[in-house]
Amino acid sequence: MRKLVPILLMAACLGGCVSNPGWKRQAFAFSLPADPPPTLVGTNLVSLNHVSISPLFHSRSFTYRTAEDRYEQDPYAGFLIPPERALGEAIRAWMRTEGGFGRVVEPGSSLAPALVAEVTVTALYGDFRKASRPVGTMELHFILYEVKEDAPGRVLLDKVCSRDTALTNKTPAALMAAWDADLRAIMEELNSSYAKLDSTAD
Repeated sequence: MRKLVPILLMAACLGGCVSNPGWKRQAFAFSLPADPPPTLVGTNLVSLNHVSISPLFHSRSFTYRTAEDRYEQDPYAGFLIPPERALGEAIRAWMRTEGGFGRVVEPGSSLAPALVAEVTVTALYGDFRKASRPVGTMELHFILYEVKEDAPGRVLLDKVCSRDTALTNKTPAALMAAWDADLRAIMEELNSSYAKLDSTAD
């Protein structure tokens, strides 16, 4: 029994991203933009109808990539709500910040949008393959298309954006902060891409 205790303690210290003194599960959510939506926005009504996540990362537990073909899930750290819902809420908030997309309606709204966005999350993990530089990785495939007479119309924007943000330290909180930075940069890129597209159309 005495020999077993050190082994169990070592296994616990190695498990997950970081040891927690109370060994309690930590729950996280994406941060929302601090700035309120602009009062003057485009006349378009746009809806984010669908956020899907690759089955590789579709878990409330945080996923860590530890080798080229090896991933681990943290039993002590994860999302407060399903990640597709957490990302959906954050993406809608970022779409509102610049106002370029127009008025973003909530799911289930009675308003009929002229534009619909769909997002597929193809990467969402902590990349620990380089011990000296752990990063938070995120990749989104964003599609925006017109809706006419209750049917999909012309695709206006089809873009894959990816970001890697270095972790300040190897903890779940630092990984969440890196993902927040990833999402901010990606949404700024998407807002800019749509603004250029919209100005060209005008």
